[in-house]
Amino acid sequence: MGAAAIRAEERRSAHIDNYVASQIRADDPGLAVAVLESGIIVHAVGYGLADICRGIAIVPDTIFHLASCGKQFTGLGILLLAEEGKLHLDDSVGKYLPSLAGFGPGVTIRRLLHHTSGIRDLYDEDGVEEILARCVRATNTGVIHTYADLGCPMAGRGIRPGDEFRYSNSGYDLLGAVIERVSDQSYHDFFQRRVFEPLGMDDSFSVPDRRVNDRRCATGYMLDDEGYFIEHPGTKLDDVVGSGSFYTTVPDMCRYDRALATNTLISEASMREALTSGQTNCGNRTGYGFGWYLGTYDGMPLADHQGTWIGFYSYICRYLDRPFSIFLLSNHPEINLVEVANVATAAYA
Repeated sequence: MGAAAIRAEERRSAHIDNYVASQIRADDPGLAVAVLESGIIVHAVGYGLADICRGIAIVPDTIFHLASCGKQFTGLGILLLAEEGKLHLDDSVGKYLPSLAGFGPGVTIRRLLHHTSGIRDLYDEDGVEEILARCVRATNTGVIHTYADLGCPMAGRGIRPGDEFRYSNSGYDLLGAVIERVSDQSYHDFFQRRVFEPLGMDDSFSVPDRRVNDRRCATGYMLDDEGYFIEHPGTKLDDVVGSGSFYTTVPDMCRYDRALATNTLISEASMREALTSGQTNCGNRTGYGFGWYLGTYDGMPLADHQGTWIGFYSYICRYLDRPFSIFLLSNHPEINLVEVANVATAAYA
């Protein structure tokens, strides 16, 4: 790289650094960011603290919860099994989880992926308590039992599968259960063997115990009533998988992005399927694929997703007409990650 190119890269990085510095203090929780252009990491930096009490700084290799951005991995797992002929996207979920046959043939794998299944999302306060009432510690089996015991409830009176887009975390947990049932592996082992180990994603995992034991894991923060940062107390849903179950780093996400771009994990046809918008019964496009929102920014088509869970915040975006992606993982409850990504996009436009 010539001197002029190096100076240009430095200016772009400084543009991002200056913006983040204007939003958070060095002794606040913060974020890690990675910008990937043409398969090359052109900016990877940590800002703020991974742990306020211990004064540990965030670096690119700091491990964060991926929150709902992990739904794309569940979509990927379903596609891996579909490519092997072990399931079909338009099969009913009851084919693989027989106790949910009461949902009928319309609640399909595809509709669960697209959030158009019409089923009630159990991630409201009453739903979580209903799950916990059926097991000592919440699991996917508890989610399945809850739906079955409640008579496979739909989201509202008169709602049919395919009628509308309704974001459903527990719908993706059912997909996680399908992956386990069809693959005959735990969710963690499936992704460890099929995705993380082959790609060298050594800092990605879905087991909550490692969060406690790995000192490189950031602490999740929330704000108290007086506006002070406090550690998030965690969740009783740690063992429920599918809706957002992963811990990772921004370099690992870059490895994953390269694999998607080169069809290393799934075929080009399957990737197109993942990035195709769902439709309602009346033909309206939902703007959501298999764990990806589909839209545009500044006229450029992109696939993206945000996530929030137990004091962790995430945003990922992949531009679809240029080899450019941005990954943001954070433990700061107030930073606008989408705006950081927009600043990064402008810097490298």
